[in-house]
Amino acid sequence: MNDRHEIRRDDDGALLGFVRWDGEQWEPLTVFGYPLGAAGPYERAEAEVRRTGLDVLSGHWEFLEDGEWYRCVILEAAAGEVRVRPADHRYPHHVYALHLEHPGPATLRPQR
Repeated sequence: MNDRHEIRRDDDGALLGFVRWDGEQWEPLTVFGYPLGAAGPYERAEAEVRRTGLDVLSGHWEFLEDGEWYRCVILEAAAGEVRVRPADHRYPHHVYALHLEHPGPATLRPQR
């Protein structure tokens, strides 16, 4: 059994995210693998990806660097990676964008 399924938009085939089998249920994920909600039946996980998979990317996020969380926006997202632009006056480096590989809840999260 393939434990991860792509969910694509019907009209143009754009990748919206994934649903992943966690051994007991299906978990809805963003295009870069961030959890979108609680695991459950396939149909519920797929509906969550279709409903929020792309919208959540346009919100404000936070990334962790040197023990501090900094606000950012996602510029690009692909399977296993994102490019973010720091949007926090406290961020000590003058860079336009950062490339994060395999970000997860421990290193990238929606802004709280």
